[in-house]
Amino acid sequence: MHLPPDLNKLTRGAAVVLPKDFGAVVAFTGLSSSSTVAEAGAGTGFMTAQLARIARKVYSYENREEHFRIAKANVERLGLENVELVNKSIEELGHNDLDVIFLDFKDSDELIEKMHAHLKSGGWLVGYCPNIEQAKAFHLKCNSLFSEVFTLTSHTITYSIRDFGCRPDNFSLTHTAYLVFARR
Repeated sequence: MHLPPDLNKLTRGAAVVLPKDFGAVVAFTGLSSSSTVAEAGAGTGFMTAQLARIARKVYSYENREEHFRIAKANVERLGLENVELVNKSIEELGHNDLDVIFLDFKDSDELIEKMHAHLKSGGWLVGYCPNIEQAKAFHLKCNSLFSEVFTLTSHTITYSIRDFGCRPDNFSLTHTAYLVFARR
């Protein structure tokens, strides 16, 4: 699997959000250099680092101490000064008018209504759901609060390129998670 050079420097612990999924988040939410973002389930900080390369400000929440320590070290290793990493639940979020909120933790659908209040009009809530049952619950709960809701997955296939006989590699990374997008 190919990763950007800065992500190759990071310590891994929890499962990480890969560039293929991050790219979909950027593409569908319009994340830009003027965006203010909150994320929860920082894990080891892979998504945090990817968000921080683009967004103006990232508020990153991780309530598990062992993951928080790794994420903090990774954020420091990369010198990301636009990240505020918090060792608490995103339920403690004290910021409003956010452009994007990214949730990557079990039962994240339980906080949809609370997160809706922190988004600006036109802002996006994104659920990163490893299984279809979680994605379905997230999607259905968003239907009543958001103006636009859709679910997708992204796939990346790498190729063996030779003088003759180019073909997909024998092993490719296809499913990592379902992404549920909800626009306020």
